[in-house]
Amino acid sequence: MTNNFKPNKGGYRQPQLSPEEWKAKKQAEKDAVYQMIDDTATAIVQDGEKFRGFLDTQARLDRYSAANALLIYNQYPKATQLKDFGDWAEEKVSINKGAKSISILEPVEYTKADGTPGVSYNVKKVFDVSQTKGRQTPAPTVNRDPQALVAVMIDTSPVIVEVAPELPHPQMGAFYDNERQTLFVKKDIGDSVALCQCVAQELGHAQLSIDSDSYSRKDMGFQAMCVGYMLCKKYGVDTKNFAINRIPEEWKNKEPKEIRAELSKTRTAMNEIHSRVSEELYRQRQERSKDRDSR
Repeated sequence: MTNNFKPNKGGYRQPQLSPEEWKAKKQAEKDAVYQMIDDTATAIVQDGEKFRGFLDTQARLDRYSAANALLIYNQYPKATQLKDFGDWAEEKVSINKGAKSISILEPVEYTKADGTPGVSYNVKKVFDVSQTKGRQTPAPTVNRDPQALVAVMIDTSPVIVEVAPELPHPQMGAFYDNERQTLFVKKDIGDSVALCQCVAQELGHAQLSIDSDSYSRKDMGFQAMCVGYMLCKKYGVDTKNFAINRIPEEWKNKEPKEIRAELSKTRTAMNEIHSRVSEELYRQRQERSKDRDSR
């Protein structure tokens, strides 16, 4: 036996895949991701704490679709900032050794055989900032004065807002009347946190009614609660009064596709309210900045 041999300078090379093998590999990868979405959707509606955890992830990463929020919650629920390897490299940020990538879906536009545009989804591998050697930007202070936040939510409401001495239920601080398309806010509420929670939830009702072909307060009560919860979570307002763990029995029997549809409705409604509130808060900051500069 001789030790006189020359090692392969290139090292081990993974065998090249044929186009058919590559396509099959990518399809299997995509199928696994879609299965993860379905499994996670089914799991969260069976467990109140898991459902709350998902809403926390969706509220924090509101730009991501409900399907991607399900994927992120399943793989890395504490994620705050996601980028793929190339984007981190462009910022000269390296990925921690051994960090496991997070699979999400990325839309890709294409042209169908008949010439019309179409959209398909490819699996995209991303990493959270906490999985890199990059400096993690401290989370901005989101705790807002509930009373001031209520004022902004009312100012940016998509429906008429009126002050009312009494509401249908004594415990309510706000109530959305779909027939009159009016949000009624109870006069002289001392607890600003409770009022903020009520206004956020009732704005959820209002937005859901606008976004839906048919609206029923009873049928969309849980979705409106989810919207209110995510808005309060995003703005640092206490969320203990939201009974998120009381998942409707009918949700527990839905197919994964139906669950995703409901989650998408709540995410869209929350995002539309949040966008208006954010724009108004930004405008107010700009006004304050101008006032300081003019002094």
